[in-house]
Amino acid sequence: MSTLNHILVLDDNVDVAQGVADILDLCGYRVTMAHDGPSAIEAFDRGDIDLGIFDIRMPGMNGVEAFLEVRRRHPAARVLLMSGYADEGLIDSALENGALGLLPKPFEPDALIAHVSELKAA
Repeated sequence: MSTLNHILVLDDNVDVAQGVADILDLCGYRVTMAHDGPSAIEAFDRGDIDLGIFDIRMPGMNGVEAFLEVRRRHPAARVLLMSGYADEGLIDSALENGALGLLPKPFEPDALIAHVSELKAA
């Protein structure tokens, strides 16, 4: 079983990020939010993030680019992707480089909790 206490939620949509954060907070996780790729990378650089949940499609640096930079700097970083768009090329690139999976948006709170619980048990 892995340690999974602090989760970073990356989404440029503040309402979506807050909704995901609220669900995770209710489950007892410590949650940090970021709304752009560079902020997510900085959060991982601080060294206490156990899991990232990154939206793929964002202006500027997308979630996959942010994930790849996080993995370059922190090879053991764990990131789950979420997206409402089926961008196979981006998804495949992330999965080939160690992303933990894809949570399709929109999703029910139970689906988010189930994904995170599976990762915690792994």
